[in-house]
Amino acid sequence: MMNKHKQNEWPITFKNVGLITLVIVGLSLIPLIFFHRFYFLDDTQRGAIGQWYEVGKLLSQGHLPIFNAAAQGSGNYLAEGQWGTFSPLVWLIAFTVYHSSNFVIFSTAFKIILLVVLGLGAFFLAHSMHVDKKYAIIYGFITPFVGFTLFAGAASWVTDLMVSALFPWFWWALRRFLEKNTGPILVFLIGYSIITIGYVFGTIMLIMTMLGSLIAFIMNKHWQSVKRTVLLGVSLAAATIAVYLPGIAIATVTLRNTSGIFNNNFLSPNLSDLLFSFSPVGYSEMNSWWTASGVTYMPFMYIGWPLLLIAFLNFKAIRSFINNHKTDLIQWVVPFLLAFLLLFGPDSVGPLRFPVRMMAYFGQLLLLMLVMVISQVGLTFNKARIWFLTSIVLLGTYLEVSNTPARLKSVLVINLIIGLVIIAIAYISSGGKKFQYKNYRFNIKKPAITILSLAIVISFFSMIVQQRTIGRQRDSIQQQHITYRYVDYDMPAKKADILNMAKKYKGNTVVLGNSSHIIMGNDWYVTDNDSMNVYTPVGFKKFSDDFRGGDPTRIPVKHYNKLFTLDKTTQLPLVDLLKIDTIAVGNEDDKKIYQNLIHRKNVPNGWRLTSYNRDFAVIQRNVSVGQVGSVALSSLNSIKQVANNNYQVKIYVPAHDKNEKVVFSRTAWPGYHVIGHSAKLITPLRGYLTQIEVPASHVPKTITLRFEPPMLKPAFVLVVFSVVFTLSWSLIRMLIKVVGRN
Repeated sequence: MMNKHKQNEWPITFKNVGLITLVIVGLSLIPLIFFHRFYFLDDTQRGAIGQWYEVGKLLSQGHLPIFNAAAQGSGNYLAEGQWGTFSPLVWLIAFTVYHSSNFVIFSTAFKIILLVVLGLGAFFLAHSMHVDKKYAIIYGFITPFVGFTLFAGAASWVTDLMVSALFPWFWWALRRFLEKNTGPILVFLIGYSIITIGYVFGTIMLIMTMLGSLIAFIMNKHWQSVKRTVLLGVSLAAATIAVYLPGIAIATVTLRNTSGIFNNNFLSPNLSDLLFSFSPVGYSEMNSWWTASGVTYMPFMYIGWPLLLIAFLNFKAIRSFINNHKTDLIQWVVPFLLAFLLLFGPDSVGPLRFPVRMMAYFGQLLLLMLVMVISQVGLTFNKARIWFLTSIVLLGTYLEVSNTPARLKSVLVINLIIGLVIIAIAYISSGGKKFQYKNYRFNIKKPAITILSLAIVISFFSMIVQQRTIGRQRDSIQQQHITYRYVDYDMPAKKADILNMAKKYKGNTVVLGNSSHIIMGNDWYVTDNDSMNVYTPVGFKKFSDDFRGGDPTRIPVKHYNKLFTLDKTTQLPLVDLLKIDTIAVGNEDDKKIYQNLIHRKNVPNGWRLTSYNRDFAVIQRNVSVGQVGSVALSSLNSIKQVANNNYQVKIYVPAHDKNEKVVFSRTAWPGYHVIGHSAKLITPLRGYLTQIEVPASHVPKTITLRFEPPMLKPAFVLVVFSVVFTLSWSLIRMLIKVVGRN
């Protein structure tokens, strides 16, 4: 932007876009050869699909995803942020999922589309920075396959992939907005979409990109651009506050109420990993859920083979490049520096966990700078540079093999092939026009096409060896079974099959155990059952500490006995206070519980064994105790429940001579208040069950317990302000232009 030196822009054609799309689709299909559920793993199964299904169902009923009282310990959708309460993009996705019959097909198609969106956004961004066409195209089809983007975002953490895919588009739109003085609508829509997806790392990178632009224009004293950046920032800041403020408002009662900086080396990579980030089969020595022998056997730190072109850069022209591209460099260095600091810093910075999530952006930004520099300074080819490349490859290979010694031969061969292709690309790019070996000579008539062809071939080669090495279901290394360590919960592909699985469960259901042979996490939303096992990143801490645990999808089997232990205050078992009708107990951990149930030695009174297999035993109440969220206990025998829904419970209280307590099977989220007869909230039972005190009265009364999420109204006001502000701004610009023409 506003560089002292600009190259003539080349046209963006359908051929450019079509080629990038075709290559990305081809590369993204390769994982399916080795593992057909690659794009349907881990949190996509237990989290995103069920969550989107629930959002689609709520929207079809005319409701926004705000709160669900039946999802005990969870259900605070507004505070979770990632439920897309204010996101039309998420609504569209949710509608599609709700009406889908095959979730594997949807997930696979959707994620491949996101990879294409990411690649095209990267291409357009590179074009806006005047990157040479062939390298802009290469950047376009390489960027979606940064290791973390593919193996974390595309395989599991789909919201991470969504914001990663939109990030280059936002930066491209921001540059158009500031450089070409376009209206704010496009950049606002993309930025608003990133923010309202609710994945905080995407929002952080959006903020840093805008900050980089702001700093650049302040240094250049380009005050008009500074003003426009600030105005756009006001609009997007309002949306950001709307998304995250409700979660902050209730943080004191959640598992995310964390502060301070910690380092347990969990998902925390080392700088040395960058030295083999050119290799598609390099595995980081960092702790993770998928660690074996101290190594994470997924190429999270893979950036791309083009990194080796650094060995051939014309370093003499670097100073000139810096002088001529100060604005672009400032815009780039601010988000890059933050990504670097978080990626290689402590593994927990307050509520920010897993710094490796910054790898998606670190990889994008590093590759972008590489193609920018190559386009401006060119490549130098000689024997000294070949030796320089050889040194980099050997050092990286040594560190790579140090982590996985059993793969010495395959790593050497793979890296040798990549190195040879890099030499060929550098030779052609530096002006070489022919290859000769003994009596064989090959003349290069179209260098750009040849470089692109080599880039496509080596990209396919890298993807194939990467997937073949990692994607095998059994791979014996150091006496370990190394596979895709993302959990496949065996969630059925078809909605009909999930509903069929749910037939054996009635009413509010809790699953104890970690087996994958059952409805898992947010898949419960697809059924007609309520369950506390639905996934949440924002769980109610007291509930988790007492019974549910930190991960609601995996409640330990040993907690079975706690369900039937009498509460000291009420003398009721927890299973009654929580209004549980069905319990599934896994055949794991303390297997005596499972064994006693299937032999009917330990089935509680009022319950019956309804089914069992080698994985789970299922028991159900003979008579249901009623709807979740309703009254769980009252010392008033003739109390009547008039109404019960997500947002309120209305009860009829008869005349009584002394103050009485009423306990509800509702998690005591901040936001509850009582209406009628001077009744008031008191300390939650067990720290998490909502409880009220009703004063003595000689006449019957109707009392309402009502819930309104904290900061709900301010959040809506901020969203409306954000949208109206941007539309008004755009309208004023149009009117000024019309008046100016007249």
